[in-house]
Amino acid sequence: MISFFSTHKRLIFTVVVVVFVGSIFFVSGQVFTSSSMDAVADIGGKKIPYQRFLSQVNRAMASFKDNGTEVNDIMKTTIKQEVFREMVIEELLSQQGEKLGMRVPDFEVAVEVQNTPQFRENGQFSPRAYFQTISNEFGMTPAEYEAWRKKARLASKFKQFIYTSVKVTPDEVKAYYLAKNKNLNGFEKDRAKYTDELAREKFANLANYLLRQLTTKQEIKSYLEQREQGR
Repeated sequence: MISFFSTHKRLIFTVVVVVFVGSIFFVSGQVFTSSSMDAVADIGGKKIPYQRFLSQVNRAMASFKDNGTEVNDIMKTTIKQEVFREMVIEELLSQQGEKLGMRVPDFEVAVEVQNTPQFRENGQFSPRAYFQTISNEFGMTPAEYEAWRKKARLASKFKQFIYTSVKVTPDEVKAYYLAKNKNLNGFEKDRAKYTDELAREKFANLANYLLRQLTTKQEIKSYLEQREQGR
């Protein structure tokens, strides 16, 4: 998610290959307990820290402001909803990755950390910049930050796994092209473009179907409304 907030300046919330669109899951409100006071959501027993949620929201709003975009109350609400949605999706998909036996080696996270621009000084990775940034901007220790990045990378691996399962036949591409154009003029020239476009569309449909299935089987507790109301 750090790459999203550091590189995107518009209100677009993406997941690696394609956007998950629509209201893809329903999250029910719950009453606070002593074990949920520090969480914004509970996904099958795995809690999403409220402090991490706030840091993501603040970074998103700062990104828009830095780009000269006014962040009004409506936009703040939208940002919070989309950040919350993305965090829930990330947790759901990382859990599925775990169930399939997928793993993220420590070296992958180490490479990501060392190549993150915010953690570099004079072109080199800086432990000082790393510790200072994750503490000030994320409210995390190195162990917490790296565990989060490992979870995010696991979710991405699972999304990539879904994408590689999508198959597009030549006949499907031709029919897709015809549906968008009156004839097959230019089809061969644009075949690769339309093949990729159709694959992404099929992936979005498959991913959204999977998420709907997961949210009917997985208990999702949202504490966002209560936290926002100070309860």
